[in-house]
Amino acid sequence: MADLRVELLAIEDCPHLGQAQRDLESVLRKGIIETPVQLIFVSGPEDAEFLAFPGSPTIRINGEDVVPQPDLPVAFGCRTYRDEQGRMMGSPPIESIRAAVDLHRRSRLEAFQRQEAGLVAKFAREAAETEASTESEDRRGEG
Repeated sequence: MADLRVELLAIEDCPHLGQAQRDLESVLRKGIIETPVQLIFVSGPEDAEFLAFPGSPTIRINGEDVVPQPDLPVAFGCRTYRDEQGRMMGSPPIESIRAAVDLHRRSRLEAFQRQEAGLVAKFAREAAETEASTESEDRRGEG
């Protein structure tokens, strides 16, 4: 999955960074995805503003937050999440990470299938044109 871009953004002393890294690596490993995880340390409010950083830790897959919260302001500090049962946690739920990676995989598969279908259709058209041309030449040769 060459075009998979994985970013883990955090402040340097984030107490939940380790858990976020473990969960992210677990999802990628189970999916047999070999892609580098870009660890980005946000070092101050200016960096947070520039990166549209909603808090630490944040995981982005191809630039999209795995737990999108559009109303969450930019923050140079900790971020909280809720799991499926509504409990507070300090790192993105593993289900959200898995869903974001799976979405990327599905979209890549769909793009591949569209590309292959286009190639098959092109081959079929060319074969039909060749057959029609051959039949036309055969009829001229008979006449």
